[in-house]
Amino acid sequence: MATFTSIATNHPQRPVLDLFRHIGQSFTNWRAEQRRRARIARELATYTDRELFDLRISRADIPAIVNGTYSRY
Repeated sequence: MATFTSIATNHPQRPVLDLFRHIGQSFTNWRAEQRRRARIARELATYTDRELFDLRISRADIPAIVNGTYSRY
């Protein structure tokens, strides 16, 4: 009599493949965040000093805005 085992669920390389998938997704998320921050920095850099003044920010505030640490108060 033959016994059947599930090779797909007990495959020894499965945890390694899951790890690579997780690393790949983490890198993709990190890269998307870097692109978003660069887009914000580029847009703010195109504003004139007067436009930044109207928004109540200065050029020195741009890195904090991009990093998400800016606080007006």
